[in-house]
Amino acid sequence: MIRRSIYVLLLVLLGAGAALAQEDGQAQDDTQDPATLVGDGDFYMDRGDCALAQYFYEEALDATPDHEGALVGRGRALRCQGALSASVETLRRAVEVSGDAARPLVQLALTYRQQYQSDPEAYATRLGDALDVVSRAEETAPDDPTVLNTKGVVLYQSGDLQGARQAFERAVERAADTDLNDRERSTMQVNLGRVYRDQSEIELARQTFRRAVVLDPTNPDAHNLLGNAHYRLGDCQAAEYELSQAVALDPNSLSAVSQLGIALFECDHTTRALEVLERAVDMEGAVFQPPLYTYLARSYLEQGRVDEAVRRAQQGALLPPERAEAHYVLGQAYEARGASGDLDAAREAYQTALEIRPGYADAQDALDALP
Repeated sequence: MIRRSIYVLLLVLLGAGAALAQEDGQAQDDTQDPATLVGDGDFYMDRGDCALAQYFYEEALDATPDHEGALVGRGRALRCQGALSASVETLRRAVEVSGDAARPLVQLALTYRQQYQSDPEAYATRLGDALDVVSRAEETAPDDPTVLNTKGVVLYQSGDLQGARQAFERAVERAADTDLNDRERSTMQVNLGRVYRDQSEIELARQTFRRAVVLDPTNPDAHNLLGNAHYRLGDCQAAEYELSQAVALDPNSLSAVSQLGIALFECDHTTRALEVLERAVDMEGAVFQPPLYTYLARSYLEQGRVDEAVRRAQQGALLPPERAEAHYVLGQAYEARGASGDLDAAREAYQTALEIRPGYADAQDALDALP
């Protein structure tokens, strides 16, 4: 637990000191009730300051140890900071105190899911646990869109696309008649759109992502996914616009930056693509997206920068998993450079591509054309 003294200092800096002197010399009593403290915690949670939010939840629990809202808030704040075991313990207590109320059950299910994501081997049963918990929540609140959305999230993580689709569709339908804010409803549309996309219903996915953008124009995921749907349906102009919006809203999103670079390249804007792809490969996590390096190598080839093309193509071919396209582009880069030994290296690259994908026509044609 983060020490309270740190937060006292923070609160002073924020202008929320413990007491202010009054004219009569008496200290003003600023003691807040638990509900107010929980509200303050929720305020900071919504803004992503999970540590500061935790302070307020802890204060509320000091006053009322079994306050359901404070327990749920503390569990969320701990999960946000990566303290998953402590989050589970707190949320289980919240479930017990509430008598199986939907909200703590939902948060417990989400924490179980995050434990699975953090270490699938150590927490192999956690998706099943999450589904059990969210099913209990559904018994309590069968028409609650938040419960239904959480059920969809767990089913999607489990690979049950049809079950996730049904849950998300019900969540979206029920959300229209609630006081959920536009950001929350936008997120539900994004979740539903992902299922449509994964079921190869791209036009339906595009319509759903568009609704998500309309609900919350500041949602970078909605713009990113809408841009990808436009791209897959061949609308380059719309794809570039939406992906650019996603990057503007979240400049540190590797997904948005890389998809923008790839879309620009495939839509024949290679000069712009090169700049974006160079940025993408310098971002954290780029090594887990080896196609980026292959696309960057192709961009360098388009610009005649063959040495850089070879270097990036080598990286793309070395990063797992092995891909036939990566070795094919490496062969193209060696051929374009034409230095001593490059033709032999190109031949080897094409042969490797054919070993990975027998019948790969481009690689076979390039191999046959070598002297």
